[in-house]
Amino acid sequence: MDTWISAIIAGSASGALIGLGPRLPVLGFCALTPLGLYMLHGSVLQLSVAAGLTGVLATVPGVWSKTLRGIVPIAAAAGGTGWALAFALAGWLVHARGPDWLVLALPLAAVLVALVPRAFGAPRWNGNPLAGTQERWLAVVHTARLGNIGDLATSVLLALSSAALCLALTPGAHLLPLTAAVALCAGMLVFGWLSLRAAERPVTSGTKVRVAALVADGPPPADGMATGLWPSSSPDYRDVPGTIARYQPLIERAVSQGARILVLPEVSVYLEHDTRPRWLEAVHAWARTHDVVIVAPYFNAELPRNELAVVDRRGVIAEHEKQFPARNLEPSRRHQLQVGPHSALAADEQYALSTAICVDLDYGTTARSAKRAGALLSVPSNDWFDGFHLAHHRTAVWGVVMAGVPVVRSTGHGISAIFDRAGHVLAQQSSEHGPVVLVADVEVGPA
Repeated sequence: MDTWISAIIAGSASGALIGLGPRLPVLGFCALTPLGLYMLHGSVLQLSVAAGLTGVLATVPGVWSKTLRGIVPIAAAAGGTGWALAFALAGWLVHARGPDWLVLALPLAAVLVALVPRAFGAPRWNGNPLAGTQERWLAVVHTARLGNIGDLATSVLLALSSAALCLALTPGAHLLPLTAAVALCAGMLVFGWLSLRAAERPVTSGTKVRVAALVADGPPPADGMATGLWPSSSPDYRDVPGTIARYQPLIERAVSQGARILVLPEVSVYLEHDTRPRWLEAVHAWARTHDVVIVAPYFNAELPRNELAVVDRRGVIAEHEKQFPARNLEPSRRHQLQVGPHSALAADEQYALSTAICVDLDYGTTARSAKRAGALLSVPSNDWFDGFHLAHHRTAVWGVVMAGVPVVRSTGHGISAIFDRAGHVLAQQSSEHGPVVLVADVEVGPA
């Protein structure tokens, strides 16, 4: 077979395995095997072409949506180039040192291909598709708690597994590096399992609080497909009295079910300088009347900024702005902020609460800040119904596991979910077919 054709086959095979991984996570453990085998038999140039193809196939689906289609060429170029260069380096190492060096070369390449897009500000859902194959398997996701490199540790695990398989299929390979790779993979999996079991133990020093995610999407555009930018252009989101009327019955339903902390979605309302006081007054009235805590996000057109307010019966107790706005789509942040904790009051109980906004959860800095805060993390979000809402719901598990705290993700035009600190989804509901009132009990530490 022509070596260039075999390079295309190898690159396509690894790309397909990564693409199918979210449905069948076991494929992630052998996703780099085609590239690893080609690394042993093809030239470095041909390997870079194969890896570049894998990078394109693995990266583009993460941005293939109506909202993000403008960055598809950029994502394809970055993904293809990053994978090509990383695997060229790994291929040079193997060609110079011998096949046993696969156990170092493949993990090195796996880490590099995840770091390249992050250098340009890419979030985890687009920056590490290899690790993303494991989102269904919590024990594997928990390997992200190993060391301080997060999901890159999971990428190392998967790459080592592929390297071990390559060595097992290679005549003349030495037993020692194969045994070492298998042993390290087993050790990381044991760590992940133990981390999961530890996180599943009750929080004996804390208490349970009932939380709610509330979503009342405005009417969709005439073509029926709301992009992620729809709330900032829809007249219904600029109608403050109308937005208050949409959320009033949802607030009452959540309170009737015993919820003490209520989280609304990102860009619940679009505010001008003269309408912001009206929205905050309404939220304060809800909090004071029902003695609850409300996380109320809004788009502040005066600045402009994507913001939220934490409100209890005393009034606004904390404010927060989005820390990782989408480049060229949202205004940049003004201040670098920690997620919390904020001490909120509901029914004469103090609750420690942290806040982030949407894609902020997809960055390691947010997870580390939330871990330090040690408080319930509320993450108002906004997605869109063309497949992205499913992918973004799945990737939230990384932020939850790495932070080690319960998370309430209230999502407009998407899937709202409440996670426990181990990463289990306690409850979830899509707003595609109507308003959402999602309620669950989570265990929190002391305020």
